[in-house]
Amino acid sequence: MSASLANRGWCRTIVLIFLGLGLVGGCASTSQQALTTQGLAKIQTPNPNQELQQQLMLQASRDSLAGYHDYQVGPEDQLEIDIYGQDKLYRELRVNGQGEITMPLVGVVKVAGLTPQEIEKRLVNLYDARFLVNPQITVTVKQFRHQRVAVTGAVAKPGSYEIIGPRTLLEVLSLAGGFSNLGTPTGGGAQAGDMVNVIRHQNAPDLAKTIKAGAVQPFAPKTETMVIDLRRLVSGQEPQLNIMVRNGDVIHVPFAGTAYVLGGVRKPGHIAVKENLTVSQAVAMAGGVDPVLGTNSITIMRFDDQGKPISINTNLSNIIARTDPDLPLKDSDVVVVNESSIKKTLYILRSLLPMPSGSYGVGF
Repeated sequence: MSASLANRGWCRTIVLIFLGLGLVGGCASTSQQALTTQGLAKIQTPNPNQELQQQLMLQASRDSLAGYHDYQVGPEDQLEIDIYGQDKLYRELRVNGQGEITMPLVGVVKVAGLTPQEIEKRLVNLYDARFLVNPQITVTVKQFRHQRVAVTGAVAKPGSYEIIGPRTLLEVLSLAGGFSNLGTPTGGGAQAGDMVNVIRHQNAPDLAKTIKAGAVQPFAPKTETMVIDLRRLVSGQEPQLNIMVRNGDVIHVPFAGTAYVLGGVRKPGHIAVKENLTVSQAVAMAGGVDPVLGTNSITIMRFDDQGKPISINTNLSNIIARTDPDLPLKDSDVVVVNESSIKKTLYILRSLLPMPSGSYGVGF
């Protein structure tokens, strides 16, 4: 009988402990749960990386060869030259290695680097000066030369590409499969940054033949580097950013930097640091604050300009309430969502104690 009473007393003790843990956990997590479901839900938005990829493919599909009036003719292009009313002067000619063609009466004409419209004007001036009165000349590119460009960095399929005819920056990026790892909003894998570099070398065709995917020297001598904002480019609102790619260009999409979110979050790990990424956004990308273990207290660990480690303390609830600034993150930052030692101890105790039989079941 005494053993039975002792067992009953032990069972009542376990039940009381579980009830206490449940009450403590419930009270401690009420405000935290509200913060997670209400505050962070407002921060979480559809994956912006996936939207960037979709915009890229959409804009690239809208590009048309027929609209490329600024294509610059080069060696190996085949031109059709038609002079109205002068059938004997009609020619289909391939531009030679020196960028020249030879036309009846006027001889050698330099055409490399000119658009078809500019070639028309040059021929009009040559014929009108000596041979024809007000000639009507039409120049059409019948066959485009093969061009080679290199696409490196954070794209799905980096490498060297042969393209025929005029191509825009968006088209070439789409040929390379778009940006890498854009379907992982939590930052799994290397992702594209917010800029793209178009590197144009003085001897661009030779450079494109020798460059290796993933290796690029954007500021080497005799190069011109154009830095273009990716989001403004794919939005389609600034068409001038969608430049024509030239033979030998190197298109480099830099990788985004990496930060780390640790501690009391649902999905600790690394995330891509993009332009204006803030602390609250980083926590949301890590799945939000863990309602069982996490707290509002956050510590950011980073290195200053002299390489010395520094710590920055902030509070997530204050950030959401806009009483604390939502600090932007930097490459290699470590964001630690601090855990409650009391809650962690209770959590461990609860996991170690045996579950009571019957109808008792208590959760956080």
